[in-house]
Amino acid sequence: MKIFAIMLVKNEADIVKSVILDAKTWADRIFIMDNGSTDGTWEIIQSLADDIVVPWKQDFRPYSNGLRADVFNEFRHEASDGDWWCFKLDADEFYYDNPKEFLAKIPKKYSLVAKQSLDYVLTTEDVEEYDFSGDFEKDKEHIMHLKNSCWSEPRFFRYRKSLKWNFDATSHYPKFAGLLAPELILVKHYQFRSPKQMQARLDLRNSLANKKDGICFRHVKETNYKELLADKKNCLLDNNDIKSHGGGYREIPVRNSLQQPLLKRIILRIGIALKLF
Repeated sequence: MKIFAIMLVKNEADIVKSVILDAKTWADRIFIMDNGSTDGTWEIIQSLADDIVVPWKQDFRPYSNGLRADVFNEFRHEASDGDWWCFKLDADEFYYDNPKEFLAKIPKKYSLVAKQSLDYVLTTEDVEEYDFSGDFEKDKEHIMHLKNSCWSEPRFFRYRKSLKWNFDATSHYPKFAGLLAPELILVKHYQFRSPKQMQARLDLRNSLANKKDGICFRHVKETNYKELLADKKNCLLDNNDIKSHGGGYREIPVRNSLQQPLLKRIILRIGIALKLF
C-alpha cells in the first residue's frame, strides 16, 4: 500500500517546510502545485525536491478545490488499486495519527477517510504575553490553545482505476469515491500562527473575494487579525485541559462537514414551506 499526497499551496513560507518534512514520514510521493506564492514558498518547496517531494508547477489560476484534480490526473498513473490518496494535504496540518498505520487498518468496504481536526488558535492573552516571530518552528510551543470542538471532513480516498475526477471548482475529490469510514484520523491544524501570518492570510483572501471565477473565500468577513483572536474562556489548553477529558483529543466534540448539505436542504425546505424563500 502506497500513499500519494496532493498539496496545493500559496504563501505559507513560515510553515510549509515543517509540514512537508513531517509528511515525508508517511507519504510515498507528495505532488505540489503552487498557486502563485510571492513570499518564497515556491522556492522553499523546490529546495526540498527529491524522490518523494515533487514540486510539479506553479499555476496562477484563481484558487478552487478543482485544481487538485489536475494534479491527480497528471500523476494517477503511479498508483495501483488499493493505494490511498491524501487529496488535500494542507500546508498547515500535521498528522497526529500516522496515516500509514491508520489507513492499513481501514476495512476494505470503506474508501473514504475523514480527519478530526484539532484546531489551534491564538488568544488575546497569547499575543500580549509573547512576541511571535512569524517563524513557526520558533513560535509553535507558544501556540497552545485549541477550539473546544473539532471540524471533520474527508482527507483520503482509496484508489481504483475506474475513478474519475474532472476539474470542477467545487469538486473536492472524485465522484463515487466510496463509503466513508467511521474512524477519524487525528490532525493538528495550525491555521493561525502569528499576528503577521494572520494578517497576511486575511489580506490575501480578501483580495480574492470579488473574483468571479473559482471559489475565493467568500466566507471571510474579517479585515484585521485581531478579529480572529479567540476568547481564552472558550478554548482548551493543550495538555492541561485535554488530559481532563480522559480520552484525550478524541473526546473533543466533532462537527462534520458532510452534515452541512443535509442541513441546508432542511433549512431550504422549511423556508419554502413558510414562504421565506
